[in-house]
Amino acid sequence: MYLLDHIAQCREPLVVRNHSGQIWRLPGAADFAARLTQCPLRYVLADDLVRICVELAYSEGDDLSSCMDLVRFPAEQLWLEWNEPVRVAEISRALRDCAVAPATSVRGGILIAADSTGRSAVMRTFWLSRDEPREPVVAAGETIIDLDHAPPCADEAAMLLEGSAVRVRDPANPNLDGLLHCAGFRLDPSWHRYYAAGLHSEVKRDLVIACTLGSVAFDVPWVLALLMLMRLQSGLTHRAVSSARINAKRARLGRSALLDHIEVSCPLLSGAQPSGSADFDVPRQGPRLHHVRGHLVRRDDVVFWRRPHWRGHLRLGCVRSRTVKLRAY
Repeated sequence: MYLLDHIAQCREPLVVRNHSGQIWRLPGAADFAARLTQCPLRYVLADDLVRICVELAYSEGDDLSSCMDLVRFPAEQLWLEWNEPVRVAEISRALRDCAVAPATSVRGGILIAADSTGRSAVMRTFWLSRDEPREPVVAAGETIIDLDHAPPCADEAAMLLEGSAVRVRDPANPNLDGLLHCAGFRLDPSWHRYYAAGLHSEVKRDLVIACTLGSVAFDVPWVLALLMLMRLQSGLTHRAVSSARINAKRARLGRSALLDHIEVSCPLLSGAQPSGSADFDVPRQGPRLHHVRGHLVRRDDVVFWRRPHWRGHLRLGCVRSRTVKLRAY
């Protein structure tokens, strides 16, 4: 089952006991089951689309932050789901100098509540654990997006445990820093009270801050890239998946119904793959085989995506076209 079905069928509340023996009721997947079931737009993203969104988010040339006026949330309630190991592997490849932790879950998802303008939203992140039985997990933090005005946030990460929204900065990477400028991160009020009551060690406080921000901050750039593609004539392929037939069988077996959703892929923008292996024994008559990263170029309302491709020996195949023209509706 997809993560969205695990959440929709979750009924058990999240109850934890802290070191002092106090019992706490914290936000769990069961608290979001009804919202997800009623969500009118549920997207399950193909691996190729996840990869291209990460490529776009960390591309060279004109950075994605210069295209933020093209971005809109397509609905006031929206679900996005993806293959988490694929996303983590692509981010690790794109940010080679950044220590990205290996994927500890098999699926990831975001439940988005946007305003009527489509320019601001609050996002909650979910994961599906690797261990059996697989359980949906909800991030302790919320992500606030405001594409018109930077959300009011504290610059000190420590303020996260004081109940304030904080921003994440990356001065060494102007492109990434520009994307994070429109985002703020805050603890869910229940998690804030839980940590305030029992988190006194400075080391543990730093660990909680790092884990909370690290688990959601990487979502922002590639989700913004996805939203931009949805606004452009970018060759996204949508396939509605109805669970009516399988749900009829599940009903006879007394099982909960699965949710309908839309599978989204992006074959047009997928990078070219090598069709063979390099022959390094032949004399060099051109550039060595190497992979060229994708990059964006914007001209007014037209965005050109120079997709990733292999450049080198002809035996590896000829890339007929590497540039895709994307125009705003």
